[in-house]
Amino acid sequence: MHYAYLFEARGIQRFLFASGKLKDMQGGSELLDYVCADGGLLDQVLEKLNLSPGKPRNAGGVFYLLFENQQDARRFQAVWRMACANWIPGIEQVDTLSQGQTAKEAIDNGHGQLRTQRNQLIVDLPRPGPLSERSPRTGLAAVKNIKGESLDVATAKQRVFERTDTEASLAQRFLNEANVFWPTDFEESAPKDRRFPLDERRLVGLIHADGNGLGELLRVLNTACQDAEDKTYIQLYKTFSDGLTDATLGAAREASKAVLLPEAVDIGHGNRLLPARPLVLGGDDLTIVTRADLALPYTEKFLKAFEQYSHISMDKLRSAFETAGLADAARQLPKNLTACAGISYMKCSQPFLAGHELAEGLCKRAKDASRKARTSDQALMPSSVAFHKVQDSLLDDAKSQFDKDNRVNHQNESWQLALPVYGIHADSKLPALDALNGLVNLFAKARNNRSGNLHFNDRPLRELVTLWRDNPELAKKAYGRWYELADRNNEQDLQAFDDFMTQLIRQTRRDLPCSSTVGEDGAYSSPISDLLHLLTIRRSAQPQRQPATQIEPAETAEVSA
Repeated sequence: MHYAYLFEARGIQRFLFASGKLKDMQGGSELLDYVCADGGLLDQVLEKLNLSPGKPRNAGGVFYLLFENQQDARRFQAVWRMACANWIPGIEQVDTLSQGQTAKEAIDNGHGQLRTQRNQLIVDLPRPGPLSERSPRTGLAAVKNIKGESLDVATAKQRVFERTDTEASLAQRFLNEANVFWPTDFEESAPKDRRFPLDERRLVGLIHADGNGLGELLRVLNTACQDAEDKTYIQLYKTFSDGLTDATLGAAREASKAVLLPEAVDIGHGNRLLPARPLVLGGDDLTIVTRADLALPYTEKFLKAFEQYSHISMDKLRSAFETAGLADAARQLPKNLTACAGISYMKCSQPFLAGHELAEGLCKRAKDASRKARTSDQALMPSSVAFHKVQDSLLDDAKSQFDKDNRVNHQNESWQLALPVYGIHADSKLPALDALNGLVNLFAKARNNRSGNLHFNDRPLRELVTLWRDNPELAKKAYGRWYELADRNNEQDLQAFDDFMTQLIRQTRRDLPCSSTVGEDGAYSSPISDLLHLLTIRRSAQPQRQPATQIEPAETAEVSA
């Protein structure tokens, strides 16, 4: 008989983002990461209890343990609940103890019990009475006063935690370069060596990425191990889990080195500060805050690198299957994995909890679009990304927010002024991110390199969007005038504009920069709002250049019409 103890840390977002302070997010992410780290909290509890169970999964606040007798399993469960509650107060502990004739059966039974446990409400402790003081940032019962600020138990733990173990911290595993540091504070009054390097609008990009098709992969593993020995099952499950973590970590490192390191800010004495802060890295999950203009390049680099590193992990898993005599199952494994991501563009003063919920919703929308874009049941879901620039302080779910900010209805016609999802590779059925980047670069280049009588810039398009929302008929006339002037004075740029638009939305209408046919939601689609948002984000991160030559007032009026 085997006894399985399954544990999941839930409510991670509320734990990390409740106070809204970057220092608390940093402390919370390190506290959470230490739970499953080598030599971390889990390993220390097992060592104190003199237990050495099997660990088929151990990453990102989730672990599975296999015991040979029930007494050891119950003893660990009792001690672990207290240790975890003391280490990361405010986290929802979801755990279960199950048994089975085989290791696989014990874990499968535990999964069923976990699904039930997840639906149970967890009470926050301590419960505040009517006369209790509350933390002004979270509204929870205050238990400590630090430098004049009343803090709840979770925030107080985050505020003072400093990781001192010899293993690399969460941030160092993303990037560990000499004299390069990660910021810990958004406040403008914070010391320069800890203050997050922000653009003039104080915009950040909150990125959440998640792997695709893991359920299908686990089904292959479970089917292959239906009659396998316990040792084989545990080894294959561990190889799968470790490979997934290695792929995520490798991709995060590559993206950090390629995108973040060149943008590190000089803070004196040969030291540099990165414009980002990692928050979550576990299994196939990634959450990181970056300077706004770096969020999309970082995400694109991460998703492409994840495919490459997961190829290595799949090769190792395939080899392990073949060594175990499961060659037929090995042939069913994909050559690599893919991932999807969501990005919330927001001000650093806006609530991060709501921003992360939006990023998760955007990631889910990207996954749904990628699932529909599969060419066959055997094909991989394409990697994709969805993003949204937050305009309001109060956020809805991803779909409602998208419709509210981007959908225009007029009489019998509807338009979506942004595209829901972009594919990372041009050969997928999704609009290609490369084409959107091409549009952004086209207008950014034209803005800095003025030539001829016409400045091919984005200002007329911004006025066009305003007209589009108020009066589509006037918008059509304005677009016709802009297109005619561009055709007369900037034929090459206009041709590039048309080419990129065709790549994104196929055939376009002549009267407006949108698709010529309606989509499944009954609306014409256009990437114009996405283009303008990315131009604004990119521009705010760079000093404005003065024009080499001034445009005549009459010409300006004609272009803007």
